[in-house]
Amino acid sequence: MSKVIEVVFHGTVARIALERVGRDQLYGSTRRIGLDSKGRECATAFLTRDGQHVLGPGCTAGLYLDQHGDVVTNEDLVMTDPQGIPAEKLPSTASSPQELSGPVPVEAILEHVVTDLYQVDNSDLDNTMAASLTQGDIYQMPFRSRASFKDTHAFMLANEHGVFLLVAQPARFEFVGQDSQAVSEEDEEEEHNDLDFEMM
Repeated sequence: MSKVIEVVFHGTVARIALERVGRDQLYGSTRRIGLDSKGRECATAFLTRDGQHVLGPGCTAGLYLDQHGDVVTNEDLVMTDPQGIPAEKLPSTASSPQELSGPVPVEAILEHVVTDLYQVDNSDLDNTMAASLTQGDIYQMPFRSRASFKDTHAFMLANEHGVFLLVAQPARFEFVGQDSQAVSEEDEEEEHNDLDFEMM
């Protein structure tokens, strides 16, 4: 099911439809099927610790429990910061038009970790925007797929297969490129030679 968001490009508001691209669509998928001696498909089951009961598919579930052992629903969960203070809830991207900024350099994507991928219905794109994307320009905007506490970003770009929106969060590590200094084997050997094993 596609979602529709509004983007602002050079003062013009455009409604675009997004279709999520799953991992299976990118890489394909496989399924391993276990068969018994008669060629019948096997089902996964769990044996209880006392060995008296076999739990078939659908008999177990992941639950959130409070300190009293009662079930807590997702609606009752509250995200907090490291100090335990409830974090401010951010509105969904779909609730208001989002301004496209850019073009941005391709290095901006390398500073993020991509978490989701959407294909854009380019039939609703402004002609100027479509032409810019076709030339290889990349644009950035705030993006949240639903009411969220994390401020994520999205990058809009195009290739020969269409127009895409890459949803990403800032990376928490520094990019390592060809110009970065690497630790040589000689340096590692010197570090090992400094160790004194005579005391052992």
